[in-house]
Formats: sequence, structure tokens, C-alpha cells
Amino acid sequence: MSKRQDAISEHNDTKSLYYKYILNSAFGGEGQNNAKFDKITFNNARQTSLKQLKQDHKATRKLSDDIYNSDGELIKEAQYMDSESPRQFKCNKPLLEAVFILDNSKFWYLNFIYNFLYKCVDMDRVHICNMDTDSMQLAIAGSQIEGYKQELKYMIKDQLFYDLYYKEQLPWEGCTVAEEKKLMGLITESQGENIVCLAHKYYSLYNGNEQSDDIVSLVNRMKGVSEKKANLTTNDYIKCLNDGCNINVITYNLQMKMGVMSMISMKKSALTGIHNKMVVLANRCCAPFMQGIRADHYLIEQ
Repeated sequence: MSKRQDAISEHNDTKSLYYKYILNSAFGGEGQNNAKFDKITFNNARQTSLKQLKQDHKATRKLSDDIYNSDGELIKEAQYMDSESPRQFKCNKPLLEAVFILDNSKFWYLNFIYNFLYKCVDMDRVHICNMDTDSMQLAIAGSQIEGYKQELKYMIKDQLFYDLYYKEQLPWEGCTVAEEKKLMGLITESQGENIVCLAHKYYSLYNGNEQSDDIVSLVNRMKGVSEKKANLTTNDYIKCLNDGCNINVITYNLQMKMGVMSMISMKKSALTGIHNKMVVLANRCCAPFMQGIRADHYLIEQ
């Protein structure tokens, strides 16, 4: 983290991006890589029985039975897949994002919202559009004169509380890179006049009005499809939201098989109206999954 801060201070975009990828890959490469936490081996019956005596044994699955020939002789033993949990493993990257952010991001979300926003900001003028592991999108109703780059300036209801604690959460004018990129702090990544949020990681930030057809896309986010190759616009997000349709794109990948390089084209759904992370109510609000509770069990105030 400190090396990336130094690179940003030196305006070295290449080095800054390099250290950013190292930090981001720590979660997938170390935290979610089952090879780090599961040791899987394929054994016969005798080897499996020995594996099951170990304390780090987790599970066994039978893959095949014994195979005999016509004379009744065993020609191939039964195969088993054994899973073990190693007591130690080696990590080449820091586990900061893999463990700390995954386990504590929800807590710090609630801490920022309830212990900061709700106490010093008029939440009747702030709407939380979308939230992810380490980001959130807010729609604010501030001054119509100053423009959209005003952040929380006109929503503060307790100025004294805000002045006391905002430096623990947010950057300020003239702060250093280390103060801006502090751990568990928040920064403004982008601002715009309007936003369309379809689901987690699916949103479009834009300026202009769709009625007058003068939309200027600022940020388009999607999952599983390259944003540059998809060439989607804000109008696609609006169409998906209003019509409930799927927006499909064609992606191309290079694959090597038997010494032959081939280009494979695949049709993927870039934007959909489907959201399976939470229960979506009739008024498009989201509720957490609970056993036996469906969307029609919720009462919606009109």
C-alpha cells in the first residue's frame, strides 16, 4: 500500500497500476484459491484409509470401482479423491485484502453509514443506490446552482460533528496521498448528474437527460465482459431497466488446442434485469435472503 502511495505521489501511473493489481489479486489469488486451503489427492483404497487417519483429513469421494477381467483378476483398483486441509501454506502476497476486507467490509460499511452519515448528514436528501464490497454509489439532492461536483457540502445537518470526524473517513483539500488513501477511508472516485444501477457491479454514471437525447456516459460498469470490447452505452442500461430485456454482446477469445490457435466467439449476456443476490421487491427495493420468506411476504408502504 505504501509503495502505491509513493508511486501516486511521484505521478508514476505505470508503477501505481502495478501495485494496485498486486493488491487486488491478493484476494483472488490467496484468499479464494482453494489450492491454498485444500490439498486434493487421488488414491487407491489402502492409501485412502491411511489418509482418513490424519487429523487434517476433510472428505473422501469414491470415483470408480474395482475393475476385473473375465478371469476374475483385478486389473484396476478403485480410485478415491481425498481432501485435506493443510496446517500451513505459503503466500507470496499480503493477506490484507483476502482476509481483512472480506471479513470486515460489512462492519465498516455500517460504521460509516450509521456512525457518520446518519449523525451529521441529512439522509432524507441522500439515497444509497448501490453497494459493493469496497464501494458505494450515492444519489444526493444538493444545490442546483453549484453543479454536481459538490459531494456532501449541502447535506450536512451537524456541522460540528462533521468537522470533528470527517478527516477519519474522507479526504480533504490539500491532504497528502497517504491521507487520501488511508486504510478504511473513503474517496470520491467519480461524480455525475445521473446514475442507473441494475444490480451489484452493474451501473452507468452519466450527464445529461435521456428525454432530450444529450447523454454523455462517464462510467459504465459490468461484470464478466470487457467494458472496452462491449461498447455499451448508457442507453443500453436505461433500456434494460425500463424494458427488462437482456443486452447480449459477442466476445472473442484465443485458444490453443493440439498446437492450433483458434479464435472462439462467444455470446454473453452483458446486461440483464436479473438480480439474484437479494430478494427484489415490487418497488425495486432489496431485502436479504431469509428461509421461508418470499418477496410477496413483505408489506410495501405506498
